[in-house]
Amino acid sequence: PGDGSADGGASGADRTSLGGLGAAATLASGERPPDKQTAFADWKVREGQAFEEAFEKNRNELKDKKNDMKDALTAANNAKRLIDNAKEKLARKQADKGPDASRDEELIDEEEYALIKSLRETKQQYRESFERHRAIKVDVVQIEHLMTACKTKLVQSFEEWYDQMYGHVARQRAEAEAKAATGERYDPQEMFDMMEADRLETQHPDALAYHKARKNAARDVRQRGKAATTVRGGR
Repeated sequence: PGDGSADGGASGADRTSLGGLGAAATLASGERPPDKQTAFADWKVREGQAFEEAFEKNRNELKDKKNDMKDALTAANNAKRLIDNAKEKLARKQADKGPDASRDEELIDEEEYALIKSLRETKQQYRESFERHRAIKVDVVQIEHLMTACKTKLVQSFEEWYDQMYGHVARQRAEAEAKAATGERYDPQEMFDMMEADRLETQHPDALAYHKARKNAARDVRQRGKAATTVRGGR
């Protein structure tokens, strides 16, 4: 039962269009990544659609199984009541004969035979209903496990997608805030280098190593130039 191939959350009412499929998103300078809850609602109807559909399929099947399990339990309880009633009637019937009943009276009459037959059939119905309830309960537990696994896969896949799309932006902001906290400031050229590195990481990852080496060399030149200017100005 169930489908564990791909176990959902926010509604799509607040969906927003996210740029880029399969590549990191490009955000304007200083712009924050989208809210995760909003991004998750949008992602579920696109990249995560297979996970969402599998989860919904399992949830619907679980609902049906729980209804079946409830019906089987009701049938077993009804059969148990019929068994108790039949036993009581049979006991009264046998008690009516009395301890001094003759051999002919000890023979089972039609009414007593019907009670015995009904009791035997009702016991069989009870066993069948009870066994059906037990089997369905096993299915319910299995589907619940599938839903948990499906939900875990769904969330993990979204987190990986979100990190691929916007993780570099969050890391860049954290780095910039850390530098700002220590008093370090970027000049216009350094800001351009950061933007260029981000673009290369997204579009041309093979060129990123060269760009970083060139950026470091250019930064060293600028630092030496600033130092020389400071020395001349102090004389």
